[in-house]
Amino acid sequence: MKYKDSFVLVKEKTHEKWILPGGRMNFGETTDEGLLRELKEELGVDCEIENLLSVHAYQGGDEKSPKLFVFYTASVLPEQEILIDNEITKMAFVSQKEDLEKYPMNDNQKVVIEKFLK
Repeated sequence: MKYKDSFVLVKEKTHEKWILPGGRMNFGETTDEGLLRELKEELGVDCEIENLLSVHAYQGGDEKSPKLFVFYTASVLPEQEILIDNEITKMAFVSQKEDLEKYPMNDNQKVVIEKFLK
């Protein structure tokens, strides 16, 4: 998610690494609907989806079914401030590729952000 010319990264209680805001879809939701709902729940903001950035499939550990990761760019609608929920312990704003080294994250998310920041 973009906010004032930066990408937003969050650190949740359940993750060791930094991640892009988002989450799982509810049954019957489109990927767009799920993303907008998750951003509202986690960050308290309404957003506009701009572009599809990337789609990755991943299967690891004891998981029986692969997960599909769908990455979009989305911007916060005007006149809104981010208000993090109780799942998030930290938040960071990244505007340059060099800044990514400060935030340990999974490669699939890092690659997507690097493509966007160029």
